[in-house]
Amino acid sequence: MSKYKKFLVATDNHGSLVCQDAKKTLLAFAETWQPHYRIHLGDLWDFSPLRRGASQEEKADGISDDFVQGLEFLDDFRPNFLTLGNHDDRIYQHATHCGDGILRERCEELVQAAEQQFRRRKITFCEYKVTKYLQMPEGGPKLIHGFRSTMYPAKAHYDNWGECLHGHCHTKDEYTARHIDGGKAFSIGCMADLSKLSYSDRQPAKLGHRNGFLYGIINTKTGRWEGWQVTKEHGDWISPQGIL
Repeated sequence: MSKYKKFLVATDNHGSLVCQDAKKTLLAFAETWQPHYRIHLGDLWDFSPLRRGASQEEKADGISDDFVQGLEFLDDFRPNFLTLGNHDDRIYQHATHCGDGILRERCEELVQAAEQQFRRRKITFCEYKVTKYLQMPEGGPKLIHGFRSTMYPAKAHYDNWGECLHGHCHTKDEYTARHIDGGKAFSIGCMADLSKLSYSDRQPAKLGHRNGFLYGIINTKTGRWEGWQVTKEHGDWISPQGIL
């Protein structure tokens, strides 16, 4: 195993909407897996009061607690890499495209505070843009938050980004390419409490949502890699190693 390094991937904890059971399971797994790299694929925060069509009740909640709980997840998980997600991007969008001057200035402050916190924790991060992605030093899959919600999200993302790991869809999915060079992509389950994601309660796609995370190894010489998903099904955390 000396020529391999381990990695662990989590995504979509959505700030104050985090699933405590998922978080506890992830951190316990990290203690035994001892990854060289910890990766977060975005939607660290939810920022629901900033979404289009947010109700007055949602707007009244504010975003301070959401922001703090997102940082708490960072401190507990301690990622080396972070790809910002579409929910995280809400403060960036409001910082530049908001007609409410007070809200715009508040979001400008949050953007500065967020990036300061990332740098303080020595996290390599990238913005939520289709042209932006991260990779581990050895290469391996592109690390992206995710941009497409389809019935087969792993293939949809492979078609645009090649080998990749992504979140965004809250759905466990895997695609292996029929290509002479091989290749694969994974859509990874989320760290959020599914019952609290009320904005998707009327979307059939929610039936496929799962809590989960991914662990893997990467060859330090070739960049070849393998990944395995851990998913909560009917109350049990199931992995290729068995029930956690």
